[in-house]
Amino acid sequence: MKDTVESGITHVYHFADPLAWKHAQNSGVYAPEGLSSEGFIHAATHEQIEGVVDRHLRGHGPRIQLTLDCLALSDILQWEWSNAGGDLYPHVFGPIPLAAVIESVPFDPDQP
Repeated sequence: MKDTVESGITHVYHFADPLAWKHAQNSGVYAPEGLSSEGFIHAATHEQIEGVVDRHLRGHGPRIQLTLDCLALSDILQWEWSNAGGDLYPHVFGPIPLAAVIESVPFDPDQP
């Protein structure tokens, strides 16, 4: 199931590899390896962060937490069902323009 709008959500989050984020600073867009291999960039709502960290990020080193503006992502932001998470998750189907990134902060998934 794909939807372009998830009611009331204005921001979603992505946990970038620091090297990929550094490359984005030079290129003007964030296009991690997963975009090529999976066809989209994983994201999460604020409420989904804890589950995403537990299932996918622990033990994989520090990340950069990107806060993304849903309106700026426009139609490249789609909501799809995840059996693993049991919820609709935001997926970004294209490179993320830096203008859509509201904030970027260091994030260590192994810290409480």
